[in-house]
Amino acid sequence: MKTLEVTERLNHIPYVNDFLDARNRELEIGDRAVFHAYTSTQEHERMRRKYPFLIRDVIIATTYLWHSWGPKVRYLRPIYFKLAGEKHRSYSRTEILGRVCRAGFRILEEEERDEELYILAEKKMDPLPRNETCVSPILRLDRVGKGGKLISVYKFRTMHSYAQYLQEYVYEHNHLREGGKLKDDFRISIWGRILRPLWLDELPMLWNLLRGDVKLVGVRPLSEQYFSLYSPEMQQLHIKVKPGLIPPFYYEHKTPKGLEEVQASERRYIEAYLRHPRRTDWKYFWGILGNIFLRLRHSH
Repeated sequence: MKTLEVTERLNHIPYVNDFLDARNRELEIGDRAVFHAYTSTQEHERMRRKYPFLIRDVIIATTYLWHSWGPKVRYLRPIYFKLAGEKHRSYSRTEILGRVCRAGFRILEEEERDEELYILAEKKMDPLPRNETCVSPILRLDRVGKGGKLISVYKFRTMHSYAQYLQEYVYEHNHLREGGKLKDDFRISIWGRILRPLWLDELPMLWNLLRGDVKLVGVRPLSEQYFSLYSPEMQQLHIKVKPGLIPPFYYEHKTPKGLEEVQASERRYIEAYLRHPRRTDWKYFWGILGNIFLRLRHSH
């Protein structure tokens, strides 16, 4: 088994995705690589120690916005690369790990040492195709729709860039919480923690509703990774109906905990819907509204 050690920080490597893809091609399946980089959080901590109290927060915020969004916002990108080039990029922990996973690696270990993040990764497969929406404010996500057909759904970004490539990694380490969402999910950004409880991140999915990809009430449109966690029986049942904007577990008096309870909740909805489609959606819609406004249930 070969282990490749990359000595240069990923922050200082131009066109880092091309670099990671090239390192992948140098290795065989099962070979390992060691990468390191400083995260935006670690960079901010150094700034806190370096600058006086009154100005450090302004410098940190300005630096973060410039290095994080400058290369990602369409109209700022040409200016950013002209002034800053491709080096000294600021990455969150999520983005660093996500870029490594997108390049076909599986994270084995990560460790903070000497104010940097060190990653031991194993080559799992060839690099995945690049998805430009992984850095844009509005995400296009592939989800399992009716009949098992993949559909593209749209949401406002509530996670750090490249978060979608870490779903399996986060599940392995964090598992699920109430409502079937991943618990202690470090990929969620500060803005995401504000938008999610108010369902504001779901607004772009109104376009999916208008196109007929989803309906108002229905099972959650699942990623392929999450869908694979369902039992074979529930997978077959799940794809018999069109997914919805509002999942049926908000109809329950008590939020389902864990995957088994989420599947049981969806089973009750699907079986009722297949018998009486309109009646079931009408009952669930008003029941969900009651839970939201009377019991103050909110999105996770």
